[in-house]
Amino acid sequence: MNNTDPTSFQSILAGVKKLREQNGGQERSQQQKQIPTVTNTNKTENIPVRPPEPKRTVINSFNQQRVPQQNSNSDDPNKKRPYVNHGPGKTVLVNTTQKENPLLDNLKNTNWRYVTSKGGTKIYYDYLIKGRSVLFLTLSYHKLYADYLTRRMAPLSKDDNNILIFVVDGPNSEETLTDVTKMCMFNGFTLLVAFNFEQAGKYIEYLNSA
Repeated sequence: MNNTDPTSFQSILAGVKKLREQNGGQERSQQQKQIPTVTNTNKTENIPVRPPEPKRTVINSFNQQRVPQQNSNSDDPNKKRPYVNHGPGKTVLVNTTQKENPLLDNLKNTNWRYVTSKGGTKIYYDYLIKGRSVLFLTLSYHKLYADYLTRRMAPLSKDDNNILIFVVDGPNSEETLTDVTKMCMFNGFTLLVAFNFEQAGKYIEYLNSA
């Protein structure tokens, strides 16, 4: 006669079943880990993942950005920079025949000095500014000596880089200015018309500083 307690036997069976279920669950979990990934082509492929491309900055005329120059010496504080001279221009050469000219009293912002003809060296300009020959004439003097300007222009006419500063110091200048303009055109002179000696001096200062 079997004296096994059915209650106890059922308890054992239940325990065994529970153990089997636990072991079976662990085995299925391990099997799932070992199963390779299956794609549509039934092959396992390790596709490399490309890193995201860096964001590119668009350079245009709106954001006003510029590509930096690759110059290793650009930021060197000890590097010597080229010297740029922003001082006044060269000295203006003034013919000694201009000593009584009131224009000279207005040359306050430029350097100038007298020169004179010596021996066989004849000076034909009244002022020499950076290699450019400049003649000076007033309306009143031109009316008294109409041929004076023609004689003064003749030795300089071979060069077309000359200047005539003409001071209008009297009335009825229209016809005279027309004649003087034609003479300048045919003899290679640029005509600068001033209406006082101060303005004439400003012309010389500007030409020497330009």
